[in-house]
Amino acid sequence: MPTRPTIVIDSYGGVDSPLRALRVAADLSLTRRVQIVLVGHAPVLHAHLATLSYDPANLRLVGTSIDYPPHTGDHLAEHRVLHRTLPLCLSLLEQGEGDALVTAASESVVWQVVTERCQRIRADIAPAMAAVIPTLARSSSDDPFALVLDVSGNSSANARQLRSWAALGGAYSRVVSGVRRPEVALLSTGRDQDQGPQSVTQAYRALQTHTDIQFVGNIQAVDIPRGLADVVVCDGFTGNAVRGVLEGVTQLTVEAARYAWRSKFAWRAGLRLLSSGVGMLKQVSEFQRYGGAPILGLQQLVFVTQPDASQLALENGVRLAAKCVDRELLQALELALEQVPKEPS
Repeated sequence: MPTRPTIVIDSYGGVDSPLRALRVAADLSLTRRVQIVLVGHAPVLHAHLATLSYDPANLRLVGTSIDYPPHTGDHLAEHRVLHRTLPLCLSLLEQGEGDALVTAASESVVWQVVTERCQRIRADIAPAMAAVIPTLARSSSDDPFALVLDVSGNSSANARQLRSWAALGGAYSRVVSGVRRPEVALLSTGRDQDQGPQSVTQAYRALQTHTDIQFVGNIQAVDIPRGLADVVVCDGFTGNAVRGVLEGVTQLTVEAARYAWRSKFAWRAGLRLLSSGVGMLKQVSEFQRYGGAPILGLQQLVFVTQPDASQLALENGVRLAAKCVDRELLQALELALEQVPKEPS
């Protein structure tokens, strides 16, 4: 019988920690498709699990003496707790006691901890945080989204890093989304090769000669929802800003539709015609379907869900992590980066 993936869940992250993580761990243990390791404050975990149905053969508790962060908006206290607990979660991966980590902690804290602690697949290539952006349907994929990376908020990226992230994104799209030959684009200010900052124009020339990547050129931010590429590559500052704007517009659209539905009969009649599209937009924008953002380029698999993500989103984050383990994503990322030339010494 094949070995089931072992997924570590951090119960300290998220706006209602640890309750959501506890429910997800208990529910998934009953499916017997994945082994769960739940990290959290031992007395609290034991007390709440006594009220839930779960399979102890598929759920292991790793208890700590660290209290959960207060739910009072004290971000400094939250960060102090997470800087102690996330390394404990990562140590389980390093010791071979877990295959991947799923956390709902703040992206900025996760990014800081993992980039300080985790080894890179290649020391000369920085990791990138990826995110899904809803798009129109595309012939290349059944999933209506584009993978955008980097979205970490780190603004530093030269042409070689952009080229490396194109390789990582392409490998992820092939393995996880099943796109045979993902179309990869650079995010820039225009379609022409010479438009955009120097790092983008240099990366454009390099990607034109990269035979393992189906490079389709530059696209602009407005082109991402149109589905003009499966993978969109940019620096972390730009990606973070673009994702925030697109998610904000999506949420505004959903809220406007709700208001219109409540307000006027004529608007309700029109919205009935659009209900399936608005529903799909809401589903994708809330990360219900895809579960979170992977950090690519590390020797460990780490997935970050939104702190206020629903229980379904966190469950799907765990399922996504298990899928990546089953399909040997790390090996695919290593092979992809082998095609990126080393920095001249």
